Amino acid sequence: MICISTSPNLILRNGLTKIDLQHKPSIEKYFKKENINISDYTFANNYIWFENADGFMAEINDNLCMFIYNDEALTLLLPPVGGHSKNETLRECFKIMNKINANPNDSKADYVYADFLNNVDFEAFEVERQNPDYVYISHDLTELRGNKYKTKRNENNYFIKNYNFQYSPYSFIYRDAAMDLLYRWANLRLISMGSVQNLEHFVELMELERKAITRALDHHEELGLKGAVITIDGRIEGITFGEKINETTASVLIEKTNFQFFGISQFLFKEFCRNEFSDCAYVNVGDDLGFENLRKVKMSYHPYEYIPKYTIRQKQVIL
Repeated sequence: MICISTSPNLILRNGLTKIDLQHKPSIEKYFKKENINISDYTFANNYIWFENADGFMAEINDNLCMFIYNDEALTLLLPPVGGHSKNETLRECFKIMNKINANPNDSKADYVYADFLNNVDFEAFEVERQNPDYVYISHDLTELRGNKYKTKRNENNYFIKNYNFQYSPYSFIYRDAAMDLLYRWANLRLISMGSVQNLEHFVELMELERKAITRALDHHEELGLKGAVITIDGRIEGITFGEKINETTASVLIEKTNFQFFGISQFLFKEFCRNEFSDCAYVNVGDDLGFENLRKVKMSYHPYEYIPKYTIRQKQVIL
């Protein structure tokens, strides 16, 4: 099962379709059928990351099957969504991956939601945990009431009192200034980190994230993303993007701020949720990517719940 040349053309010959913006309506219909509160189950969140890799799709047993190819392997980005015969469909997806991947151990399904595991044949597959999504009660974030949010209130109030700022919805006129902020943010983060064990991995993720954010900046309208910027003395020092996963849960996908302005992150997060998602009961901010500092930040807002996510691998090659 060794393939000599793996390429997008080879993947297309195996019945998959490359995902583009035109597929947004049809893909979103599948997500609506499942109504999953995980941040990964939206078109926009996946599409912005396709700046770094190619996304593909197939319909099997009325399921949407989304794959991603990153020049090394084809993997199932999400488990089969929206249809029937989920275990049979999962097996078909692994057959497709095994035809493409030089090493069948590279075949896997990521961001699997908990209820999907009820469909899995554990004699053929094994499951491992991923980092969970952090979910908050919306009005906790917008009101910051109570002793547990005292620090956040103080940070938010300090920012309001001490800086000449303006909060504005994002539009394309801010695109170049937002890109400038991304480069300045990256430099500040690298300086603040100094010499750490996972610095190389962090730098790699920063570059992947920069490309994804660039796609969000360029296509926010087509993707249905909400965005906002913070301008201080005429210069953009904060930017954020988010969307609704469904009618009850919003998702904040991106937030980058110049942390030299004390309280800017707390103010932008609070104001963005208040302005754009006050009609949602919950706000999902995704997972922490395994970074301890990011985990501490997300924990500091006192999550309402953690939504588990899993990876499925084959115990033996599915032929």
